[in-house]
Amino acid sequence: MEIKVAIIGPYDFLGEILRIAATFSDVTWIPLGYKNVQDAKRLVLQCKEEADVFLFAGPIPYQIAREHVVEPKPMVYLPYNGTSLYRVFFQIMREGGMLHEDYRLRFSIDVLNKQEVEQRLEELSIRVDQMYALEYQLEQSTDDILRFHHDLWTSGKVDAILTCVASVYEELTRLGIPCYRIIPTKSTIQECLHQTQLEWKNLQLSDNQIAVGIINVESMLKKWGSSEYELQRKKIAIQEILIDYGEEMQALMNWPDRNEVIFVTTRGVIERTTNMYTRFPLLEKIVNRLNIAVSIGIGLGRTANEAQSKAGDALAKAKARGGSCFIAMHDGSVFGPLGKDYHLAYSLRSNNPERLDAARKSGLSIGTINKLISFCQNYGSSQVTASDLANRFDVSLRSARRILSKLEQSQLAMVVGEEQPLTKGRPRQIFDLRLHL
Repeated sequence: MEIKVAIIGPYDFLGEILRIAATFSDVTWIPLGYKNVQDAKRLVLQCKEEADVFLFAGPIPYQIAREHVVEPKPMVYLPYNGTSLYRVFFQIMREGGMLHEDYRLRFSIDVLNKQEVEQRLEELSIRVDQMYALEYQLEQSTDDILRFHHDLWTSGKVDAILTCVASVYEELTRLGIPCYRIIPTKSTIQECLHQTQLEWKNLQLSDNQIAVGIINVESMLKKWGSSEYELQRKKIAIQEILIDYGEEMQALMNWPDRNEVIFVTTRGVIERTTNMYTRFPLLEKIVNRLNIAVSIGIGLGRTANEAQSKAGDALAKAKARGGSCFIAMHDGSVFGPLGKDYHLAYSLRSNNPERLDAARKSGLSIGTINKLISFCQNYGSSQVTASDLANRFDVSLRSARRILSKLEQSQLAMVVGEEQPLTKGRPRQIFDLRLHL
C-alpha cells in the first residue's frame, strides 16, 4: 500500500531531501516549502487530509506543528545530531583557517543542546575560548534567534555563528557576518525517511491493538434502591444500550456479574469512536437516557492480559472521580476524563531529563509532573491556584496545596499574586509553575 508523506521545510533544503527520497518505493512525497518557519502550522493544516505522515526538516517546524495541530497522524523530524556538527566544524577548519595550534574558537550556536555540542567539540579536540548556546524554546521567534547572534557579533564576543535556522543564516550572510548553517547529513536524511515508513507501519499495527473496556455499575445499583423490579428495569435498559454499542463497534460484550460489563474491541475503533480520546459516546448515552453516572476504564495493549490490566488502572481513576471515563495506554499514557472540556493527556513514564529532574527535586512522581504540564497546556497558562488544581485533579484542597508547596520549596513554582474568591474567604495565592512546558 502506497503512503503519502508531506515533507515540510525551507525551500532551499527540500531539494536535497527529495533527491534522497526518490530512491524509496511505495511512497508519494508531498513537498511543502516555507520561507518563515512559522508557516509550518499552516502547511500541516493545508495537507492534513491528504498526507498519512508528516516529515519536518528540523525540530523547530515539528514543535510548532505539534503545539498547534492535534492530528492522529505520525510526525517525524530530521534531527540535528553529531554528524551535522562534525560537518560544520570541519567546514570552519577548512574555510576559516582559524583552528591553528594556538587558536581557541569563539562562537554562538542555536537550537542544539549545549551538552551535545560540548561532547562533539571534545571528540574533535577543538579548543574553545567561549561558546554561547541558545537552546530552542517554543516561545522563541526567528527574530529572537537572529537578535541573539547579531548582538554577540556586534559586541565582539564571537568570531563565528552556527545556526540551524535557514532564515537566520540568510540574513546574517547578507549582513556579511561569518555564519555556518547546520543541516542534517545525507545519512541522517536517509535514516529519517526510513523512520517515516516505519511510523506508518507501526500505526497500521497499533490500529489492531486490543482494547478492553470495563464498565462499572456498582455505584448505580446502590443508588437505585432495594426494589428488585426497579433494578431489573435499569439493567435491561443498560443491556439494550450496550447491545447497540457492541453492534456499532463490532465489540464483544460480556456481563460476568451484576456489577461490571466487559467489552473487547481494537484500538482503531476506540480512536475513531472517541475522536482521538476526547469523548466517549457510550458514557454520554447512558447519562442522557438513564440520568445516572457510570465509571468506565479502557485499556490498550499488545496482548489481552496487558489491555485488561490497563483497563483496571483506568477504571480506578474513573471511580475516583465518581463517574467518568479514562483510557490507559500500553506505554503508560493516560487520557481523561473523557467528555470534559479540560480532559488531560499525560504519561506515567518519561525519559525527558528536565521532567525527571523536576520530579527528583520536588519529590513528586513523574506522573504528577507530566499531569501538571498537561494541565497547564490545557489551561493555557502556567499560573494556577490550589483551588484550580484541586478541581482539575479531583483531589482535596489540602493535597493541591501540598503539591504546590513542594514545587515552591524546590524553586519550581513561586507565588506571583493573589486572587480574591467570589464568596467570602481568604485571598488565594497564585503560583507560577516553572516547569518546561
